[in-house]
Amino acid sequence: MELRIREVVEALEGRLLEGNPEKRVVGVSTDSRTLEAGQLFFALKGKRYDGHDFIEEVKRKGASGAVIQREVGRIGFSLIKVENTLHALGRLASFWRDRLKGVVIGITGSCGKTTTKEMITHLLSLGGLKVSKSPKSYNNQVGLPLSLLWASPEDEAIVLEMGMSSFGEISYLSRIARPKLGVITNIGPVHLEGVSDLKGVQRAKSELLHGMKSDSILIYNEDDPLVREIAQSFEGEKVSFGKSSKTTISAEDIKVTEKGVSFTLRVPSENIRVSTRVLGEGGVYCSLAASSVAMVMGIPLEKIGEGLSSFEPLPMRGCMVRLRDFWIIEDCYNSNPMSLRSALNVLSLASGRKIAVLGDMAELGSLADVYHKEVGRWCAQLGIDALFLLGKWAESIASGAIEEGFKGFLFIGKDHAEIGKALKEYLREGDFVLLKGSRIMEMEKVKGFLEEE
Repeated sequence: MELRIREVVEALEGRLLEGNPEKRVVGVSTDSRTLEAGQLFFALKGKRYDGHDFIEEVKRKGASGAVIQREVGRIGFSLIKVENTLHALGRLASFWRDRLKGVVIGITGSCGKTTTKEMITHLLSLGGLKVSKSPKSYNNQVGLPLSLLWASPEDEAIVLEMGMSSFGEISYLSRIARPKLGVITNIGPVHLEGVSDLKGVQRAKSELLHGMKSDSILIYNEDDPLVREIAQSFEGEKVSFGKSSKTTISAEDIKVTEKGVSFTLRVPSENIRVSTRVLGEGGVYCSLAASSVAMVMGIPLEKIGEGLSSFEPLPMRGCMVRLRDFWIIEDCYNSNPMSLRSALNVLSLASGRKIAVLGDMAELGSLADVYHKEVGRWCAQLGIDALFLLGKWAESIASGAIEEGFKGFLFIGKDHAEIGKALKEYLREGDFVLLKGSRIMEMEKVKGFLEEE
């Protein structure tokens, strides 16, 4: 982003307290630690830190100015006063959005958003397009505006992720991004604390449509009945994906192994055999969503197939890692009932002993006990050989497994070290280990103990 201070003041309807209105702004930052010279600093107030306490620091680092919501005294560089710096960040992103010439692609859903975003970026880049994307999981009221502000008018596609923990959040993000292509991956029991139940998740995800115009295109999962209902309410052009030949883009003759998936990708009038190392059914649907976007963007089918096979799964998001003489399915970036069921299905296909190392699934509200018991039942039904459990809901998983007739090895640990020690003693050559838990559980720490000789 390149603007003058006066343009920023005008866009934010703020007040320039001091500084040169013709000063050039090159980019924005909300983090004083990573701010680069020329960037405009937004002083956000968080739970632990207040950006206003770092104004002197960002001035020393060469910031072009700062956007503030409370007085900080005269500093000697450009200060723009607004009512709310978080809202101002969104407002500037919306202003900058109008200057972007590329196709804005907005992705939401309960599972697979980040993998789908990365896969879309990979396919479009391989097809020769200049692509900008949300870094990491920048999908909230800070991350999405920053992602837009970091995009260039020369970018041909801007791929954005939209998450939520309560109603209104995706609506806010969608109205800022105004996607030309909207993608809904699926709807499952995630963030229930903020939206109560599955219907609440559906309502929150449907807010993606709030920023889409009549000439926008909705790309959606036809196999998910709740997503299908959302699509029915959209009056613009639609592209469906799923396992049925009735969808615009479909996956047929699917072969799932513990190393990845392969299937016949069918698009209107063409088909190709493809494979991906993204594991399980989730790998199929992420591939279908990404392929749908690529098709709409004019990428040839052959390039799409090439891109799916060359795509590298993201760390901690379902990647297969060999450690000495056993395999680890490292899927511990996050967890919810939908993604965990998919991961257990992958584990159940393993040729060796099937070991699930599970931590809590967060933000399930009053249904946490119910869903964790359900996980235990799935483990018993799928023939999992051993369960190593950690967290507040470990007993619920164990209870569900035992009720369903689980006969395998069961261990509940008090911390990562205890789990790691017990697991090392249990492991033998050819085993497959699934690491899965919500981000707060940091289940990757178990892998750290396994790596120690």
